[in-house]
Amino acid sequence: MFKFGLSYFHVVLCGTPIIHSVNPVLHRRRWDGNLKYMKRVYLWMVAFLGVVGVFYAWGHRHEITILRAWFPTHAEEGVVETGGQQPIEWHPVDQPGFKVEMPGDPKPVAVQAASETGGNEPINMLLVKPDTDHTYAIAWADKPPVARVNDLAPEKTLDQARDGALTRTQTSLVSETRSNPQGYPGRDVVAHNVGGGILDTRLIYARPRLYMLIATAPSASALHEEDVYRFFNSFAIAETPETLPPSTQ
Repeated sequence: MFKFGLSYFHVVLCGTPIIHSVNPVLHRRRWDGNLKYMKRVYLWMVAFLGVVGVFYAWGHRHEITILRAWFPTHAEEGVVETGGQQPIEWHPVDQPGFKVEMPGDPKPVAVQAASETGGNEPINMLLVKPDTDHTYAIAWADKPPVARVNDLAPEKTLDQARDGALTRTQTSLVSETRSNPQGYPGRDVVAHNVGGGILDTRLIYARPRLYMLIATAPSASALHEEDVYRFFNSFAIAETPETLPPSTQ
């Protein structure tokens, strides 16, 4: 059959022998057609497997370390799992005069503040350590020494409270922003120490009470900004200063 076809082409073209020219062309066209078909089949298979792989990885992202870091998985309400930290469970804290959310079950801590007479006065503090590298705390006191020595003046009190915090923690000021939460004067202070540790502080003076919210991290890259933001912005003064009960000493 091929010989008949080839002879016919040879007679019509009246040129060079076509047995060795047309036959390879026919085979090459058939091979090229098969190759293109195989490529299409291969590409469709790769695309299909890719889609299957994406759905599988997404469904099992909590089991894959790198995907846990990229795609946080939300478990039950108030609990967030990520690859870079242990699951955090947020706890609502309802104290006389204020409310706040903290990333863990807070524990009371006894701290002392130096008074203007040279003695020490207790300060209320609640502290949470969701892991070994991060700390969240809130401290408060009515008419603390830092306020009394400044005649309860808001700006002077906040300035000295900021300076005292930097001195006690041996940190240097990075930035400071004046704020006005719920109409009360405040300061957002960021500082770091020589080792790169980060101290985030929010000071609020709801006279006569001074509040200090604290968040620490070992480095700027290890700072959980979303957690700090949630902690700071969950804070709310529940009563006016005139009706605040005295803080426990």
